[in-house]
Amino acid sequence: MNTAERTRTAFNLGIPDRVPVHCWLGLPYIREHLKSPDMTMHETLQWWIEDPMASLVRWQENLGLDPMITTYSQHIGGQEIWPRMLFPRPMVTEDWEETMTVIARGEGWRQIEHRIRTPDGDLDYNYRVEDGYGTATDEYPLRGSNPEQKLAAFRHFPSADLYDMSVLKGMVDKVGDNAWWLHHIPGPWDMATHVRGLVDISIDLKKRPQFVHDLMRFCTDWLKPYYRRLGETGIHSISMNETWVGVGLAPQAYREFIMPYDKECVAAAHEAGYLVSFHNCGRGTRFLEDMIDTGPDALETITPITTSGDFDLADVKRRVGDRVCLFGGFYEMVLKQDDPQVVRDEVMRCIDAAAEGGGYVLRSTGQIFHANPGMIETMCETVREYGRYN
Repeated sequence: MNTAERTRTAFNLGIPDRVPVHCWLGLPYIREHLKSPDMTMHETLQWWIEDPMASLVRWQENLGLDPMITTYSQHIGGQEIWPRMLFPRPMVTEDWEETMTVIARGEGWRQIEHRIRTPDGDLDYNYRVEDGYGTATDEYPLRGSNPEQKLAAFRHFPSADLYDMSVLKGMVDKVGDNAWWLHHIPGPWDMATHVRGLVDISIDLKKRPQFVHDLMRFCTDWLKPYYRRLGETGIHSISMNETWVGVGLAPQAYREFIMPYDKECVAAAHEAGYLVSFHNCGRGTRFLEDMIDTGPDALETITPITTSGDFDLADVKRRVGDRVCLFGGFYEMVLKQDDPQVVRDEVMRCIDAAAEGGGYVLRSTGQIFHANPGMIETMCETVREYGRYN
């Protein structure tokens, strides 16, 4: 089997020739091992666009991985540079005029402010950029005590029809089935938190429940056509980012304010012809079955209690493993160890917990920012030896 066949089989709850092995490789690790020292971050991203096979795919193959390419749609304030390179859109439309200004700078970083004019009022937000890559939002477009009025302006956000999908499609065409394509895109709750802020929208659940529903309705109605347009690119799957559902929410809050909208987005993705992985890299065992009831093909990242999550891989397999592919569970911090046996033990723990009967992809639960030399190779070798179904 090639990489895409192997992972697709697991996503469809089948039994591939062996357990697929992917990693979520963080930007610091990629830059350290892949980037030429003479290339800026922007030039590196452009290199990936122009030649993904010679850059991202070959490098992962040399590590022993089943290559996985993760691209991103805009997460307002959090992911800006890379998505705007992948999906060009006009900064000015009939009812949306957006300008970007550097308002502060230091060694290796800049503070960017977006100002937006609409017929229903003005918006602004800003975030910090380090070496060309957006990292953290400082001010949200719908912040403040009158979010209903700002939502009226935000409704003019440029529609999915204005985005150019040809850049991403060109990358996908070059790679084919030599890598698994996982496109990371906000779910409706994630999009809402990126424009309102997690703290404020969490308070809104009690103080402004109708506003939360109105915002979720808008985010869902904006995202569904965008999900459908992604089908034009030929991607294998999306990672529907709903991480913030696991930050202090009660199951009833998830069922009332998020679950119905998630169902609509998952259905739109399936209609567009690709698979869906529900992304929650935090907590969620209290409403595990509810997340799966939204209809995804896979669940990621199954983050354990030893880090930021509360999942136990064997428990997740027992509860929902016959309904959804388990896509994760590997505690990537062991890759910092000097003892390769620690890495082998973690691989075997994951396979023992989740691989029986198929429907499992071994993947790191979080981004790998650092790994000792040879440890990723050890992980991959162990999967190839221990992860065969015969």
